[in-house]
Amino acid sequence: MSSILENFDSAAKSYEAHATAQAALAAELAKWIMPIERKGVAVEFGAGTGLLTRKLQPWKGTYTATDAAPQMVEMGRLLCPSVKWAIVNANASSSEQPVDWLLACNLLQWLDEPNAVLHAWRKLLAPGGQFLMAIQTRGTLEELATVLPEASPLNWREPHEWQNLFEQAGLALIHAQTWEHTTVHPSAQELLRGVHAMGLAPRHVVGAGRLRTALQDYDRKFAVKGGVRATWRAWLVRGQAG
Repeated sequence: MSSILENFDSAAKSYEAHATAQAALAAELAKWIMPIERKGVAVEFGAGTGLLTRKLQPWKGTYTATDAAPQMVEMGRLLCPSVKWAIVNANASSSEQPVDWLLACNLLQWLDEPNAVLHAWRKLLAPGGQFLMAIQTRGTLEELATVLPEASPLNWREPHEWQNLFEQAGLALIHAQTWEHTTVHPSAQELLRGVHAMGLAPRHVVGAGRLRTALQDYDRKFAVKGGVRATWRAWLVRGQAG
């Protein structure tokens, strides 16, 4: 199990208590499908504890929620028992039948080779099959990156970079837009604790002295009423097999 996957797996029980931005993004993404009849064979990758999954129920047909982290799947099954749950690694995804809907929220930015994954997902879609996805982009946790770049969990991509990857994979876009959300935390230290509790561990280990100074800088530079702010940005996209 990779370190990223291990982090998410160990965070399954604490994830939802801190994932307010992720829940807001899932709610926004769900709005895109509400005017459309939710039916057919649907597969959701990186479902986690089911933030998006629950928003899309009931579903007319077969809905399978998957995640590569076993404890996330276990938690998702408890929170949303009405759908089928399975431990599936998005990097090696397959389906026994053509899929009418592919869904993913807050997943693709974590994959090492998203281009290869998107090509594989394209093959899963039935003729006329559609996809609905949200991907966190550059600008997410920009305040933390300003004072402590070592703590950024990812090298983020821009929306236009993601659009290029989708088009290269033969996935035609119907609608896409950017999204921004701000959360408020009692302090920079509490923000970082929440980030860890969601499994979003930093890419590099930071020394105690360096961390203390950075958190003090954060509290000073990004203070708002009620604490400090944190920015989350994403790219939402709906489309179909090209």
